[in-house]
Amino acid sequence: MEEQEDQNTLTLDKKINTLPPKNSLIFKLLQHLPLKKEAKVLEIGLSSTEHLSYLLQKAENISYSGTYINEAAIKEAFSTDEADGNAIELIKKTDHQLDFEDNSFDFCFTANTIYFWPDPLKYLTESYRVLKPEGKMNLAFVEKNFGGDLPWTQLDFTFYEIDEVKSFFKQSGFANIEVNKLTETVTDQNGKEVTKPFIMVSGQKK
Repeated sequence: MEEQEDQNTLTLDKKINTLPPKNSLIFKLLQHLPLKKEAKVLEIGLSSTEHLSYLLQKAENISYSGTYINEAAIKEAFSTDEADGNAIELIKKTDHQLDFEDNSFDFCFTANTIYFWPDPLKYLTESYRVLKPEGKMNLAFVEKNFGGDLPWTQLDFTFYEIDEVKSFFKQSGFANIEVNKLTETVTDQNGKEVTKPFIMVSGQKK
């Protein structure tokens, strides 16, 4: 696939200080990635780099690629991270296409991004394309019956039911589709810890 003109790639080869996993959605999702030595991993919609240290300590010599939109936020966070010999690549994206060859990754994951995808089926079809055979896709999201009524999600968010997301996976070609209902703990604006439910849908490339 041809490279997009607005693509911006950042690379890093320093040492990351590992941190214990947090009780948040992205860390819960990573705990369900069965990474092995020299796995090639893609994250769609990277919004921060705080979880990379935990990801990279899950197995030896992981190669990580992450696509992002908010360049300023990523550059600020990225400059403080170090990689300890792992290959890290961050790529700026503005559309649903992934500028990678077919069958490039062992795992693909994304958290809290499906609400903003103009066409979820296209994103998942692209994820399927770049995964290797038997590669796995994990997608975490807050379902419609919980997130749809929140006052700050009324304008730019599109929420989905579990069956809708499962259908996207199936139409994209994924098999062995699984659904896990999990929770995360976050701190609200008053400083109180709140437990929130979320869904993780997983699929495997045939």
